[in-house]
Amino acid sequence: MKGVELPINTLVIVAIAVIVLLALVAMYFTGFNPFTSTVGLEGIRGEACRQMAQLKQCKADPEDIPTEGFDSDQDGKIGGTELTRGWDWKKSDCGSTPGFTTNDDGDNLASLCHCYYGIDEEGPCKTLCGCPGY
Repeated sequence: MKGVELPINTLVIVAIAVIVLLALVAMYFTGFNPFTSTVGLEGIRGEACRQMAQLKQCKADPEDIPTEGFDSDQDGKIGGTELTRGWDWKKSDCGSTPGFTTNDDGDNLASLCHCYYGIDEEGPCKTLCGCPGY
């Protein structure tokens, strides 16, 4: 009986290893990567800053960088990819009245800097993203 146990245990271990390997390959091909997901405020800031620094070479206005899926102006509406120009750094009250802001122009990097980091100007917002010379 001892001679039969070893091959069965080995087969079970090999089968589990093959299933895990197939699961990893499936995650790779579907694009799922749990190690690079952006979750939370710092993840949203990081993604917006990546767009600002890498894709736009720090030349874009922070209000041109959307914060998709995050309510950065705290108006109770989650932002998408569409932006409304003219967001005012000084006039937004960051949703102090639920569902209403003084100047509701969308969720973007400018409103994220203003409402969550207390930054009221374009230069310091770019500095938060690591853009040199601001």
